[in-house]
Amino acid sequence: MTDRPPATPGAPYVTDLREEEIEKKEIEVVADNYSSLLARQRAEVTDKLFSAVRRLGWSADRLVADRQRRLREMLSFAAEHSKFHAERLAGVDLDSFTEADLPSLPIMTKADLMENFDRITTDPDLSLELVSAHVDKLKDDEYLLDKYRVVATSGTTGVRALFVYGWDDWVNLVLIVTRWRGRDGDSLPLEAPVGSLFALDAKYLSGALHAFSRGMSGGGAPLVTHLPATLPLPQIVAGLNLAQPLVLQGYPSAVHLLAREAVAGRLVITPKRVATCGEQLTAEVRAVVAQAWGVDVYDYWGCSEGVYAFPCAAGAAMHLPDDLVILEPVDRDGNVVAPGQPAAKVLLTNLYNLTQPLVRYEITDGMTVVPGICECGCAHRRITGLAGRTDTLFVYGEGVAVNQLGMSGVFLSDPDVVEFQVTQTPFGADVFVVTNKPCDSGALTDRLVELMTNAGLSDPVVTVCEIASLDRLFSGKLRRFQPL
Repeated sequence: MTDRPPATPGAPYVTDLREEEIEKKEIEVVADNYSSLLARQRAEVTDKLFSAVRRLGWSADRLVADRQRRLREMLSFAAEHSKFHAERLAGVDLDSFTEADLPSLPIMTKADLMENFDRITTDPDLSLELVSAHVDKLKDDEYLLDKYRVVATSGTTGVRALFVYGWDDWVNLVLIVTRWRGRDGDSLPLEAPVGSLFALDAKYLSGALHAFSRGMSGGGAPLVTHLPATLPLPQIVAGLNLAQPLVLQGYPSAVHLLAREAVAGRLVITPKRVATCGEQLTAEVRAVVAQAWGVDVYDYWGCSEGVYAFPCAAGAAMHLPDDLVILEPVDRDGNVVAPGQPAAKVLLTNLYNLTQPLVRYEITDGMTVVPGICECGCAHRRITGLAGRTDTLFVYGEGVAVNQLGMSGVFLSDPDVVEFQVTQTPFGADVFVVTNKPCDSGALTDRLVELMTNAGLSDPVVTVCEIASLDRLFSGKLRRFQPL
């Protein structure tokens, strides 16, 4: 509200009322516009859902042919409309380009994305300044320029990245997320992912998950209870006890804490599905969730760059959206590894986002791409062996490297350790743990020293400190390992 002139004598509230009415009408216009746009986009998702589910039944040959077509079209569009990609694709014969030629193109990093943001996007109206301002002012879901959706993420580094989806791009993203449930005949309604309540522990500055959930529920009364993982645990428990969600979704580290609260009798909810994403899921988390609620964890892998892989009842592997993305498994130096071999990271080429083309975009998640057709009959390729972010490997002088999985095993073997965080030091590590009761910090120290010594580090120095709670990133994720 602007500064007001002195009120007219005898009518001291007229100016206030008029300005408040104008402001209220402006808010109502914005809300009506959002609802109209949301309803139209949701209708497009509904219209295209059947054909999207049908693509899950395509043969491997048909998937390869369709990916080839989409790849050439996307690269040609990027070369024509993106200054960044025009330079990178100069001299490349795009008419004959194949998936096998991708290794000839340079790798694209998060630093490349943010430093060249304005030159990468294919709409000159989109700028880093505009998109950042849009995200920073968001209090609820909102379209940018009436057609774009923005996703903000910190990854594990705490450095924000911004991903922009055009109208059709976002429709495809929503279809990727929803069609697996349609194929599996999920008993929970597609239009409202949880039936009544959808509990999320992650805080997304962009409102992306909120946008998705409202979109699939028709944009009516919110059925989503957002409880950031950064809140104090008693506050999260109180919120969930009030909301009584049918689906509980969050980072494994947060779900682990909530399952323990349920076993202890402080969290009293009966979720029909528990879904996790964003961090590595351990056997310990699965076991506690089963003890608390009698359900298996629905663990999926996804990223804000636009790829989601979902679990399959036929095995432990997850299916990729093989018709809309290309995922190259590579080693630490960026060299492609064969299917079936563990990869240190993957390179994503998004075939459907024409607003912000991502070509061989580096995602530092370790995994294995599984060869062959799944027993369920789906030819979409699968991934397994998710190891979380591999750029958190602790590397010391003389090439000594300590594997984070080994350190995780030390803490998971102690039933009193609820959460942990390890910060690399020049000669070892500083460790912070949250426990149910005082743990044997001396034993933890000895095991970590032994692990590091066996890895080749001379006289490692390790400190273990018990604290009440750990700090999380603004995204809500817990950065368990912090390298130098």
